[in-house]
Amino acid sequence: MAQYRDGYKGGIQKYDFSFTSISRGLMLLFIPIIAYTIGLFPLVLSLVYVLRIINLTNIIHIFLFSGFLVILFFLFIIIETFIPGLFIKISKLKVDEGEHEVSILDWNFFKYTLYFALYRPSLKLIGILPLLPLRIRFLKLVGMKMGKSSVVAGSELIHDPYMLEIGEQTLIGGWSQITGHLGERKLFVKKVKIGDNCLIGGKSFIMPGTVIEDNVTVALNSVVLKNSTLKKGKIYAGTPAKEVSKRK
Repeated sequence: MAQYRDGYKGGIQKYDFSFTSISRGLMLLFIPIIAYTIGLFPLVLSLVYVLRIINLTNIIHIFLFSGFLVILFFLFIIIETFIPGLFIKISKLKVDEGEHEVSILDWNFFKYTLYFALYRPSLKLIGILPLLPLRIRFLKLVGMKMGKSSVVAGSELIHDPYMLEIGEQTLIGGWSQITGHLGERKLFVKKVKIGDNCLIGGKSFIMPGTVIEDNVTVALNSVVLKNSTLKKGKIYAGTPAKEVSKRK
């Protein structure tokens, strides 16, 4: 028998003890564990091997071992970012557009939760390294479509890369957020499209279903509501974002 509890923003979250719920719950636990274990295994193996051959009473060996640990740290970040990303890529893990029940029994909500478990820890790890090309490659690996001449700041938060399309010559400002989902009474998912030659100001927030046409500027700290269309060649600002002038 299904049980219910209050969710955020008045939503209802459903759970039960059916085979489907239990099996999907176990998958949400073990798939990320397997992904991160695969990434960690060769690093642990190399560490065990090095510990067998070094002499920890030798100062030169200790110095070299310290350098090895630094290298291992950087490899850990890179591998533990891209192995879960490959899981997402190979399994074609993404949520369909539309409204979905906030329940593990809903296939799309299950996929959303699994995607989150694989994507967000990896995103935080890659954020440790100030290497923008790696960050962009990772975001594209997990589904984001972005023109070769476009740039993200490196401190932005893209919640659902597979729901984001960015054209050419566009800049996504620092600390801005772009989300392809909202959690209301149901999980609302819709693609965000940003055109060519756009500027998304720092600390702005763009909600699902937004279409930003070419040559648009979204000012600093602006909030673009869901299903908004920002017209070509305009400047938008405020909460919610409204047209303030034409772009020169």
